[in-house]
Amino acid sequence: MLPPEERLTTADPEDSPDEQAGPKNPPRPRAEVTERLSEMRWVLGEAARALVLTHDNPDPDAIASAAGLGFLIERISGIPVTVAFGGIIGRAENRSLMEELDVPFDRIESVEIAPDTAIALVDTQPGAGNNSLPPGRTATVVLDHHPARPESDATPFLDIRPEYGASASMIVEYIRAARLEPDRKLATALFYGIQSETMDLGREASEEDVAASIFLYPRTDPAAISRIRHARVPRGVYRSIHEGLERAWSRGDVVFVPLGTLEYPDLVAQLADLFLKVHGVDWVIAAGLYQESLLISVRAHRPDAHAGDLVQGVVGDRGSAGGHGEMAGARIDLDGTSDADADRLIADVFDQFAIALNVGGLPPESLISVSPEPGGAQ
Repeated sequence: MLPPEERLTTADPEDSPDEQAGPKNPPRPRAEVTERLSEMRWVLGEAARALVLTHDNPDPDAIASAAGLGFLIERISGIPVTVAFGGIIGRAENRSLMEELDVPFDRIESVEIAPDTAIALVDTQPGAGNNSLPPGRTATVVLDHHPARPESDATPFLDIRPEYGASASMIVEYIRAARLEPDRKLATALFYGIQSETMDLGREASEEDVAASIFLYPRTDPAAISRIRHARVPRGVYRSIHEGLERAWSRGDVVFVPLGTLEYPDLVAQLADLFLKVHGVDWVIAAGLYQESLLISVRAHRPDAHAGDLVQGVVGDRGSAGGHGEMAGARIDLDGTSDADADRLIADVFDQFAIALNVGGLPPESLISVSPEPGGAQ
């Protein structure tokens, strides 16, 4: 328990009887979040500066959460904050989000991390295999909505909530507990991050995600949301869609999509989401090559999917893997692997997914089995 002078006030003028009435999984009591906020401020007390780091090749939830956490830490601790990521931002919507957010993000390779710098991980964890936490450095703060990893146990401030649909919803709770007001750009980013991660509150969304969205929406810029959602995409994306459609096959309600070489790493997740829209499909297993890695994205259209457990079971110690109930991903290092061996690995991974999903005995069928006549309609 922190001393009284280290605690923040718990009152919030926006609390209402309806907000406190108690849905099935009600948002955390504001007093609890405020207590945790005081703990975070206390843990950061010895640092001269902070680095907020999210996962490599960040998606909208990661981008918005990192910006929101940077805003929060600056306000509650008074120390300068750098927000950074590893990898690239390739998806058009994500680049548009960064432009609309207008918060400087640094590439982790260009950041000098002094010994008195506190590192805060958001939307990722130590040992996840998807972030650029420098070797030998320990995170001071970890906030994430993915299942807890053993490597996170040593973190001085740890807040893991796998019941949440988006990390951005966690950040919103802390911002509200600190009685801070996000500006329009940050509110827009946080709102879009939640909607993107939960498919407009339709995938793994909790009451907390709904509450955060309701709080944020009046503060957003709808025109900016539209620009993000409908960002213009490079032609290479359509080439990948075309190749994916030609190569994809199904076994029962499972679609397998070998994508070949990817234009950018998060394209594999983007196309997995696209193929999940096919009628009668409950599972999508997409895989593609980026630089020296095999990237795998799994999507499911059923609440009992346990996709994260599935991916971890298939990938095993060959790479890093993790996820939620209906979405998961993995990375397998291919450094030094020949093209032929990489092809065999992809085939083996697909076979193991098929067996795990009880469709291994079904014959593969091309997803697009009928080609339209030239000039005709189908």
